[in-house]
Amino acid sequence: MWMQKKWFKLFVWYVTISFFFAFGAILISMFRFGPTEQEAMSFMMGMMKAMETSLMGLSMQVKEDANIQRLVYESVQFAFPLLAISIAGGVYVRCRRKV
Repeated sequence: MWMQKKWFKLFVWYVTISFFFAFGAILISMFRFGPTEQEAMSFMMGMMKAMETSLMGLSMQVKEDANIQRLVYESVQFAFPLLAISIAGGVYVRCRRKV
């Protein structure tokens, strides 16, 4: 009988667990009130502190600092020819090995 097969039992487990989590999410959303003003402010302060040390904060500092902008510009000017040379060298080596 198909109800005894393993795939059916796994399907029943999957459906049961998904309904359990959906019911739990509904209960939590119904009985959990929104954050207080203090919790929201604390969250925002934490996000602002985290942003200072993240890549977004770093990019904001780069945007404001002229020395770092110049360094990035010169690095890019140096990196693109190296990239082109390495691609050309790779193509050359690849073509040499095929012959």
